[in-house]
Amino acid sequence: MRIAHISDLHFGSICWSPLQFLSKRWTGNLNFVFKRKKNFHYNRLIELIDLFKQQNVTHVFITGDLSVTSRRKEFKMARRYIDLLKNEGFAVFTIPGNHDQYTKRSYRKRSFYRFFDAKYDKGCSFDLKQDKVTYTPLQDGFWLMGIDTAVATSLISSEGYFSPQLEENFTKALEEIPKHEKVILMNHFPFFCNDSTKKQLLRGTLLKNILQKHPNVLLYLHGHTHRQTVADLRGSDLPIISDSGCTPHSKNGACHLFDFDDNKLKLDVYRYDGEWSKSESHSFKTT
Repeated sequence: MRIAHISDLHFGSICWSPLQFLSKRWTGNLNFVFKRKKNFHYNRLIELIDLFKQQNVTHVFITGDLSVTSRRKEFKMARRYIDLLKNEGFAVFTIPGNHDQYTKRSYRKRSFYRFFDAKYDKGCSFDLKQDKVTYTPLQDGFWLMGIDTAVATSLISSEGYFSPQLEENFTKALEEIPKHEKVILMNHFPFFCNDSTKKQLLRGTLLKNILQKHPNVLLYLHGHTHRQTVADLRGSDLPIISDSGCTPHSKNGACHLFDFDDNKLKLDVYRYDGEWSKSESHSFKTT
């Protein structure tokens, strides 16, 4: 099992419809036109496919923000990319980010789940769309769990929300996984706030408290910050943190590759400089 973690792909295109001014979408469109468009290089995502094949990647985990303003056209672009990955034999798993629930309408209709899976495993009793959590066994005693904390917010906010419903379902889902087996958890938002409070995960402290009670959650994969980060927080009874940054971004894009070998975890960070190449490595004991 070799896992690739990428995030914040932000597939987008300029929207000319005047209807955008009836929602928050116009702010995202302006941001895309004057900022994101020149900094995002989607060809790098295509080149990642060759890297994944060379490095024998088996699973690709994408931690949200597949779109810019949750338009159908953007979701179709992201879906085509995921289909390319699946056609190469990679198992691909996604969760939504705040940009994938960007408007009240897209959040109400749960538009993200028209294009991407709400369940990782048909046998799982939990559904991302309805229950905001789902999971599946991987191999070698590892499980993957995803949670949906993305909500539609105001013009000046990009908060997430660890809701009471999700708190209850997340706790139940963790109890269904054998405690001696390891969990890899995907959430778009970090559970701590190092940025403006307008970007925080509301009730994130409660998520943190649950994680401290479940040491079998080995890895916490997230995005949202657009800052590549690796941190081992197990000294505080918390997981190893992986934030791959904004993968297609010209300056802070990265991809994380994970290897699991006996009682060790190796994490390789790849960055783009004319081509994808390894920039640093980390090694962790998993016992």
